[in-house]
Amino acid sequence: MNLLQRLGAQLSYNDFFSNVSSSVSKFTGKLQGIALVVIIACIVITGFMFIFGEGPSRTAKKWLVYIVIGAVLIFGAATLGSTIKDVSGF
Repeated sequence: MNLLQRLGAQLSYNDFFSNVSSSVSKFTGKLQGIALVVIIACIVITGFMFIFGEGPSRTAKKWLVYIVIGAVLIFGAATLGSTIKDVSGF
């Protein structure tokens, strides 16, 4: 019996892909949790910038657009990844 056959008896391809899939899911879940905290903090900061006058208010408007785009990218990518995983059967 060669090495590949011995390894194949202990670990199948489905086990490998399911382990990778669950690891990636856990990582993206933790990343989304961290991103949510950062997004909320940035929105609070831009809220204070709106209060402090016209100059910071202009900057806050730009920041707010970037915060929303970043949030959509972070949460959209995770949703797209889980959808592809479900459709492909991994």
